[in-house]
Amino acid sequence: MDNTQHTYFAELKLALQKAGYTVQPVEDGHLPIEWNDRRLCQVTESGGIRFRTDDTTDPAAEAARSRVTDIAGVVREYMTLIEQAPDLKVDGLGENYKLLTEFNGAVPAGHPSRYGVEFVTWEWSYGRTGLWQGHYYDPGSGPNGYLSAKQDFCVRSGLMDQNRLFTNEQLAEVYRCVHETLESVYPITPERLKLLEGVAEQVRCAVPDLAELVSQSSERELEPVAEEEQPDVMMKM
Repeated sequence: MDNTQHTYFAELKLALQKAGYTVQPVEDGHLPIEWNDRRLCQVTESGGIRFRTDDTTDPAAEAARSRVTDIAGVVREYMTLIEQAPDLKVDGLGENYKLLTEFNGAVPAGHPSRYGVEFVTWEWSYGRTGLWQGHYYDPGSGPNGYLSAKQDFCVRSGLMDQNRLFTNEQLAEVYRCVHETLESVYPITPERLKLLEGVAEQVRCAVPDLAELVSQSSERELEPVAEEEQPDVMMKM
């Protein structure tokens, strides 16, 4: 196994384990992935996956493989960028920081380590000899850290209006509201129906842990109701 494959699989292993998968040692140049105590698939060096065709009948396993595909693709993207990126050379900065890109004074960087890749966004200072206002995304944050750093860079560089961005929690609430509208008995035009269904699908694709966030939101909403329904208990001495 060459060094490029080794570093990619090492980073991918951390990301998949954090997502709840079991990762086995490399077999024939592929990384075996297990889920619910059974073999789910294998990840290739390019970020693709391989699995047996008779495993396609289980919807839960299909969803789990789809998540592996998403994670593997994002990790492959940023590990390729780090491999090709030049060193970020700035006074007082430690070694092995890679300059991923820069625009309008904003700088995103990646810092590989045995604990995973750390992502940071900065702004140039002192005539491009220093950096300040660092936003750090911890080693081991994997795809979430990388995607958050990309989004932060877009905002800091002016490539994207911050008011157009939503957190995953906000998107989960949007998803709930859309579904409440779609499931209501009130009349809705075909045009609006199509638009709302598109919004729901877009949120599903954008938020990996959507089901968990929606469940947590629903539980919080029901907590006050459950407390009100509890009967008063008088203490007798």
